[in-house]
Amino acid sequence: MSSVDKDRATTDEKPGKPPAKRIRRTAEEARRLILDAAEARLARQGPEGLRLQDIARDVGISHPAILHHFESRDGLVRALINRANNQLRDKLLAALAGDEKSDDAMDHIGHVFEVLSDRGTARRLSWLLLTGRAAEGTSEQSGHNVMGEIVEAMQQRREAYAKEHGLRKPDREDTLFTAMLAANAAFGEAIVGRQLAEAAGLNRDGLKRFRVWFAKMLNDHLDDKAE
Repeated sequence: MSSVDKDRATTDEKPGKPPAKRIRRTAEEARRLILDAAEARLARQGPEGLRLQDIARDVGISHPAILHHFESRDGLVRALINRANNQLRDKLLAALAGDEKSDDAMDHIGHVFEVLSDRGTARRLSWLLLTGRAAEGTSEQSGHNVMGEIVEAMQQRREAYAKEHGLRKPDREDTLFTAMLAANAAFGEAIVGRQLAEAAGLNRDGLKRFRVWFAKMLNDHLDDKAE
């Protein structure tokens, strides 16, 4: 046997590196990991970060695997919107239910405003909705009418307060408009609030004072309507 043959034989006999074990995941777990990676890129880079190839690399899967679970980039965006809607809904309802000892409408509005203006969920949801193409069919898939549920929770609180204090029943449309005003202001703060505050010379404490002022303004409006 030649020296070359001996070297080849020796090499062939050496145990090679064992092949990497394939991680088996359930479809639900795979979807969760993909959405987690997509959310992380969205938080760091905005909508431009939602490139399927990059997300697949983050998770350690192939690009076709993402298409298998979400069909397209738009499908992934719709799933992210549904998830953000559900997270926002849960946070809002928890905030409204978490202060049952207080019957002050300003407290309730303050909770709603604080959750909606969160720079995480609210900002991600705003970015996703601004992609334009992904909103169609989202509400049916999520199964939740977030704004409707929040309005209903606020209306129930207002009606309970009115009954306890002998006031007239509050108008539901007024509750709806109040919630919409709070939501629009809060989402605006989540997106550009810090920049606007800095331009106006407000620091973090100033933003907190604005939230208190805004909640008081809405609370005064609700009090006027209740008389």
